[in-house]
Amino acid sequence: RWQKIFMIPLWSKMAVFWNKMFLTIIVLLIVLFLDAVREVRKYSAVHVNEKAANVNTNAFDHIQMKLFRFSLFLWLVLRRTITLLTQLAKGMASHAALETQVNDATEAAKKYMAENERLQE
Repeated sequence: RWQKIFMIPLWSKMAVFWNKMFLTIIVLLIVLFLDAVREVRKYSAVHVNEKAANVNTNAFDHIQMKLFRFSLFLWLVLRRTITLLTQLAKGMASHAALETQVNDATEAAKKYMAENERLQE
């Protein structure tokens, strides 16, 4: 099934640009993280006296930081999984091609051995 998916022409066109897309998304995540850090620093310097002042803003920021790390980790895992699936599909395709080649060679060798035995008789 994966072999059929990876043989789609659209996928092969996307595979050429996969590393560029991956690096672009990593840079985008880093930019978003730096923007979030800037926003946190901007608002942490100002003391806000509201009804929700008892909510710990550091805890919220900490949760957001963990979510960012988790999304970055998942993105790396996704990239590695796709890379391994691509390699596996290519390996399976080459294995199938080699298997048919070996079967054809075996049949040809049997045919030539049988013909050789007929000639020797």
